[in-house]
Amino acid sequence: MNKRKDHIPKRDIMYVLKEDDSQYIVNESYFYKTEPYYTIVRNENDGVKTIPSSGDVLDAYIVPICLEKAKLAGIPVCEWIISNVYVSLPAIVYGLNYFSTPSDHFLVSDLEEAKQIIKHVTNRGRYPFCYQKISEKAAVVKCVSIFGKSINCCEKARDLAERIYEVFHLPLAVSYTHLRAHATPEHLVCRLLLEKKKHSIYSLG
Repeated sequence: MNKRKDHIPKRDIMYVLKEDDSQYIVNESYFYKTEPYYTIVRNENDGVKTIPSSGDVLDAYIVPICLEKAKLAGIPVCEWIISNVYVSLPAIVYGLNYFSTPSDHFLVSDLEEAKQIIKHVTNRGRYPFCYQKISEKAAVVKCVSIFGKSINCCEKARDLAERIYEVFHLPLAVSYTHLRAHATPEHLVCRLLLEKKKHSIYSLG
């Protein structure tokens, strides 16, 4: 791992794992503005098989594509809608514009709060946003997976982590949210949160 003496991945450090003729780029964020993304693109230009691919990253970071790809792969996903103003509460809201960070998501249940969040993610109404309607009894659970394996999560979350890795191939710190609403699949949401906004890795259940 980048010739470091320790074996525990550190934050903000990109690791390159080589296996046969492939390279695995391991980092918390693969956002297109980061070193990992440009390393992937450079490798592809040089003919090096790289995991994840630039296509995998783009599919995971563009919210509607991410959700639809997960849905087509059989992963339960709450209905998602692109809107300019309206949002049905409670909901999870995501920005879609060029300046938004793909990992930023906002759980809103109050109308006034929703207005402020939408104003923020749309850059004062200049861009549309995406939201997912959720059950009033649902709870958001955050987990972290490494190569599809997770700890400190319920069994259903662990199964989802493996399926998400199979679809998007993002090795490290693929943090996703799902909604636990009486354990009914139709209330699960698979939104990849590819960067963590806090400094701790945690699971809320």
